[in-house]
Amino acid sequence: MLDPRHDAHATPDRPVDDRLQVVRRHVGAADVVALEACTAQLRALDHRHGGGRCADEVVARLPMALALLPLASTERVGHALRTAVADLHNLAGWVCFDTGRTGEALRHFRTALALSETNGDQALVSNVHYRLGRVHLHHGAPRSAEAEFRTAERAARASGSALARAVVAANQAWAHAQMGSARRAAALLAEAADHHARAQGDPVPGWAAFFTGVELSAIGGVVHAELARTGDPLAVGEAVRLLTGAVDGFTADMARSRAFSLVPLAACHLLDGQVDRGTRLGEDAVDLCQVLVSARTTARLRPLLDAARGRPAHRGARALAERIDRFRPAGTATGWSAAGFPDR
Repeated sequence: MLDPRHDAHATPDRPVDDRLQVVRRHVGAADVVALEACTAQLRALDHRHGGGRCADEVVARLPMALALLPLASTERVGHALRTAVADLHNLAGWVCFDTGRTGEALRHFRTALALSETNGDQALVSNVHYRLGRVHLHHGAPRSAEAEFRTAERAARASGSALARAVVAANQAWAHAQMGSARRAAALLAEAADHHARAQGDPVPGWAAFFTGVELSAIGGVVHAELARTGDPLAVGEAVRLLTGAVDGFTADMARSRAFSLVPLAACHLLDGQVDRGTRLGEDAVDLCQVLVSARTTARLRPLLDAARGRPAHRGARALAERIDRFRPAGTATGWSAAGFPDR
């Protein structure tokens, strides 16, 4: 079985040190539980510190997890094991994406899809396609993102998971906001809120546990901030309301999500003429990004940089723009480009 040698002092900031070890030729339920616990600890590190804090460790654990798949097990344990290994690949794709290793991320997502599709786990299939859509969205390709989200939506429907459908609808709204479709974006946000309400009390798999009411507010705020940035000044007020709630709601355990809300909140205040408050929030955002090991946070600073540069008469805004212009993420891959995918 797997012997994770659980340490009583292990925390999300200090996962168990020992690699999972295969010590017999049969896989039992305890092995699956150990693998799921390991993935949960690494996922917590990603949320708190950024993908660069745990990407190498996630990838290093994959060979041992994959080595379990051919071993003998009951049908129930085998199904659970394939889901657990698929989710570890799903996490590997996400943390590699977060650190700018996009080609590697796509390979892990493909493996996660192959395992989850073979397993008939439509909720996980939906989640992987959602994450693939986010890769396209990050690289400024909302139509490609929407194609992935449509596939994710079909899988979510097949799974019967209201939470999976909420995740997809909220991100479809983001894609439509990038394409300038305010009416469709608003309808999708309402749909996401409805599905999220229906999901209350349902079992929540580890890969979807991030999607709380705070996360829904954060995405809603980002959608309205995107609409404000692309020419709808009336969207600023709703963006500020939702993003303020998200910033206040995210704890230290979700530091990257808090940064992703704080950045557009600062930009919205700058766009709305609240320059003093916008620059203060912008400085807070950069402070937070500075301690995260995440290339995505750097890319997300671009609209804030543009908003600060749009206030050249304000000393604080000029200083903020200069600081962002000099900003570089710690411990992330080089060659990051917001314009398109790197070589695979």
